[in-house]
Amino acid sequence: MSYLELIHNTYPDSFSKVQSLRFLLQYKTQLKDNEYNAILESLCSHALEGIYLNEKDIVLSIAQLRNEITLEEIVEMVKAA
Repeated sequence: MSYLELIHNTYPDSFSKVQSLRFLLQYKTQLKDNEYNAILESLCSHALEGIYLNEKDIVLSIAQLRNEITLEEIVEMVKAA
């Protein structure tokens, strides 16, 4: 499955670390341990700064880890939105 295709869906915002973790847990069975741990570390680091990953952020992270999209492409996508 291409996670890049999922980014066009509408996702709710996240207003807490707990909500972000719930989004991540929805994908846990589809992720390798190293993918899950990388996203979890990013989620926790962002949460320390009061930034909470929404489901789209997590889908983009998965796509990036699976080389479906580069960080530069993500930045361009955000700028264009």
